[in-house]
Amino acid sequence: MSAKNFFLLLAVVTLIAIISLAGIHQWQAVQGHELLGWAGLAAFLLITVLMFYSGRKAARSDNKNDFTSVVMGFTAGKMFIVLMAIVIYQRTVLPDTNFFILPFFGMYLIYTIFETYVMTKLGRTDSSNTN
Repeated sequence: MSAKNFFLLLAVVTLIAIISLAGIHQWQAVQGHELLGWAGLAAFLLITVLMFYSGRKAARSDNKNDFTSVVMGFTAGKMFIVLMAIVIYQRTVLPDTNFFILPFFGMYLIYTIFETYVMTKLGRTDSSNTN
């Protein structure tokens, strides 16, 4: 997958995420927790870009274990970041409902689906292909 195609698809996914997030924030149960949703969108956007470039480099490597290591590392790292963000937010803000998690996990889900698609495409990259 070329960088141009990646960023075009990422722009579409991000537009969908923004519209979804704006809609979710209309629900009374999550109002007051908008910052967590928007911060999640920004964080997952950054992680996705980093994952693309790392995955693309690893997919071109002669050692195919590099690609698996990148995918596993980003997956585990992202799960850890998500759990820590939720715990820190819950302990500092003390929300009165657990619905504050919905926008954040919505962003997690959207970007994880997209990352899976991108990494699947990158995993099929021939190490001699330098596009």
